[in-house]
Parts: sequence; C-alpha cells; structure tokens
Amino acid sequence: MKIADGVYVHFIPTQKYKTNRIVFRMTGSLNKQTIAKRALVSQMLATANQTYPTVQSFKERLASLYGTQLSTRVSTKGLTHSVDIELTYLKDAFIPTNEGLFWEVLGFLKDCLYKPLSRVAQYQNKVFDIEKQNLMTYLDVDTENNYYYSEVKGRELYFVNEGLKVPKYGQAELVEVETSFTAYQEFQSMLTRDRIDIFMVGEFDDYQVLQALHRFPLEGRQVDLQFSYSQPYVNVVKEKIEPRQSSQSILQLGYQFPCQYGDKDYFALIVFNAMFGEFAHSVLFTTLREKEGLAYSISSQFDIFTGLLEVYAGIEKSNRNQAMRGISRELNYIKLGRFSSSLLNQTKKIIRMNALLSEDHALTLVEQRFNEVIFGDKSLSLENWLDEIEKVTKKDVCRVARQVKLQSLFFLEGVS
Repeated sequence: MKIADGVYVHFIPTQKYKTNRIVFRMTGSLNKQTIAKRALVSQMLATANQTYPTVQSFKERLASLYGTQLSTRVSTKGLTHSVDIELTYLKDAFIPTNEGLFWEVLGFLKDCLYKPLSRVAQYQNKVFDIEKQNLMTYLDVDTENNYYYSEVKGRELYFVNEGLKVPKYGQAELVEVETSFTAYQEFQSMLTRDRIDIFMVGEFDDYQVLQALHRFPLEGRQVDLQFSYSQPYVNVVKEKIEPRQSSQSILQLGYQFPCQYGDKDYFALIVFNAMFGEFAHSVLFTTLREKEGLAYSISSQFDIFTGLLEVYAGIEKSNRNQAMRGISRELNYIKLGRFSSSLLNQTKKIIRMNALLSEDHALTLVEQRFNEVIFGDKSLSLENWLDEIEKVTKKDVCRVARQVKLQSLFFLEGVS
C-alpha cells in the first residue's frame, strides 16, 4: 500500500507467532562512498536517541515494553543497499494487563528515526565514536577470518562495479574516514530520499497502522533503483594469489551466469547449485572432500541479483591445481548430464524441505513480500515456487550448467 511516492506499507497477516514485528526499511543506491556511512547509521539507530540518550536508558525502555526487541541490519540486492530497523513485541493476548503495546512501540520507532542523538547537524560525538570503533573492530575481526577475507577479495577481483567490490558493512578504512557529521548527514538524506518500505508482520489493525504512520513526516520522493545487476562475460579469467600466515589455503572461484530473478532458468539454477556444491550431498562435497580428500571444506553459493556464483574450498597449498581440476571436472559432468536421476530427486527433496522450514521465519516472509513488490509477476507464492522446482528436468540442469563461466580465481596461499 502506497503512503506517498516512494513510501509503502505492507501488511503480512499471520497468527504463527506470539509476537508482532515491524520492519522499517530504507533502500538507496549501492555506492562505495556511502556504504560505510549507512552502516554507521545502522549502528546508531540501535544505540540511543534524544528521548533515551544513554545505552542503558534505551535498553531499559525496551525492557519496560515487556522485553520488546530492537535490532538493525544492512543488506544489498543488485545495486541497492538497505538499512532495516526492526522491532519485535508481544501481541496483546500475551500481555497480563491486556494493554496493547502498538502505540508505545511505534512511538519508540519514531523517536529512533526523528529524534536521533544529535546536536548541531551531527551525531553526539561520544556515543558515535564508540559505535564507530565497534564497527571497525567488527570489520577487523572479520578480516582475520580467512574464509571471509577470501570471499571479500574474490568479489573484489570478480566485480567491475565499485560498489559491489565493498562488503555491505563497508571496510575498516572506509569507516575510519567518516565523522559524526558525515554519517548524520547521510541519515537525513536516507530519511528523505531513500525508498521506504514498512512491513507489519503479525496481527495488526490496518486503519490503526495508517493512522499512526500519518504522524511520521514521510514525504514523497522520486526513487530510481536497480535491484538486478548483470556483469557482461569476458573471455579472460582474472587471477590473483595472496600469501597469508595460515596453515590452510583457500581457493575462491567466481563464475558468471546470465540468468536473473524470475527468469525461466531461475529454478534450474537453484537445482543446479544444490547438486553442485550447496549441500553435504552435493558432488563437490561428496567427491572432492569425502572421496578424494582434497578439501577440508568446500561449497558453492550464488547471488541471483548480481549473477555471481562462488565456489570456495579450504585446501592444502600443494593441492591447488588438483582441486581446481576436480571442481572443473564435476562442473563438466553436470554439463554433460553425467549424474543420476536419484541425485536430482534427492536434491529437489532437500530444496523443498529447506523452503518449507524457512517459512517459519518472519524475515523470510518480509523478503518474499519485498520481492513480490519490486519484481511483480516474476515473484511466486511458496506453493507455485515448489511446483516450479519440481518441474526442473535433467535437461534444464545441463542447460544452465553450460551457461556458468569461470571469470575469477583468488587463491589465499597459506604460509606457515
């Protein structure tokens, strides 16, 4: 439901949970210059505001609302970057006094958004500096993780777009140059220029919600966002080797595929990836790890919104070429249809089971609705989605596998 140009509210009625959930999402263009600022905004939103100016008073207020929980997170989709602020609170039926929390929770959200902890057009320095240091520490610790580091470096190598080279929470060096002023200014820009989606998951009175949201100064805005990105294929594989103090080496491969969300090959791609490397029954795991002992761990994943399929393998340095040949061989076997119908059927069953389990998570419902809204007819109900998975044939899997092309190879060479 449209509240103003670029501002929408989505009702997702469900009786599954004892709680109601409100997700306030701000989505802007993915830009290397703003990722770190937006990540800092996310941190500040979950820390304090003018009404509750200390971390303690902020937490105490949430606790007084029968343990209402507030969290923030960032995400990307294609060439967009989203910051979510989420509030989860008990439904009226589970509150002893039977007094509804809706108005108080909405009031708390409004304070977080429109009464930020600021003075003279910038965040209050003391709290901001702590949150900035927390984010930098978090990013530094992540970088020390070899698998995370290899993934970041692999994407840096693969992507041409500068924004896609940067992780969704930014990089320590990008965060370091931001100030309480630059982050605050970005937040003000987000409130007035980003696409706003407000998701109400649970049991809500539609009229009451609209009445409440009209108290938020949400003005119309013109937003032009690109939720899908497809990088053109090039006939050269980019390679990079980086030595690092570690007992283990990591091979990170980037493959391009032309399929986009909702295309006819989308479901075949899901089945292909699940057979190739997503699960413990997948060919990369059963062959390279269990049968040949070439990898400590190995897996594949893909991002339908950027056209990137990644394979990572934790290996001995001396096994690099062998592992590379093994991955190429298993991909070729799928291209040629050298796999059993029992593997195909087992894969579909696992995909089905995982999809049904994910339905229990409120955030899955939010993402499904968001995709419905931004991709329109291309989005399917769970029932139809499962039907499309079931229809995927061996021929479909082979066709999609033939479209998957290696574009980048990053090798983190363990040096002891």
